[in-house]
Amino acid sequence: MNTYAQTHAKTEKKGASNLDTLPNVVMVEPSNAELVSVKKHARTTRNAKNKRRTQKDPIELSPDQQELVNIKNSLGLRHQDYAILLGIGLPRLSSYTYGRTASVPADVMKTARQLLAENAEATRLLKEKFNRPMSEILQEWENKLGTTSDAELAGLIGVVTMTINRWRKNETKPDLSALNRYDRIVNLVVNNIKQLVLR
Repeated sequence: MNTYAQTHAKTEKKGASNLDTLPNVVMVEPSNAELVSVKKHARTTRNAKNKRRTQKDPIELSPDQQELVNIKNSLGLRHQDYAILLGIGLPRLSSYTYGRTASVPADVMKTARQLLAENAEATRLLKEKFNRPMSEILQEWENKLGTTSDAELAGLIGVVTMTINRWRKNETKPDLSALNRYDRIVNLVVNNIKQLVLR
């Protein structure tokens, strides 16, 4: 019988635990210097991770990608509207405007330049029309519709009441394409009301 078996047999006879036969382990507390070093390492690692999350390298666009973005801004279009006018999907447009591809296909650039050439004057007129505080534009819509209710106006043009409230305080303002769309809705409602009155 080996030494372990003999020891095991003896402890069983005496009813002692096997743990009693294990050698004593002495726990040594880490020194203050060691604790400081561990905490400093953990803090440095955490800060490095946070820095990687918050800092992003600036996107460097190619000349045609930058031109595509500039045309969108000049026309005052939303991303989704721009994609529709270009005849491409929104993910594809995003890949161009966020620099995820090397360049923009020639046919897409051709369409974008045509949009700018055909709509430059109309866009200029729209910018002039809506170049004022949002609260003034809102008041004009209310006067046309004959209402001062945020809930009614929100329901008519398809936004939430909170949005109307923020517009009234000039906290936010829709982009040019959205402004034009809301303005068309208001004019359409006004025309429909006039037609109903005349019948």
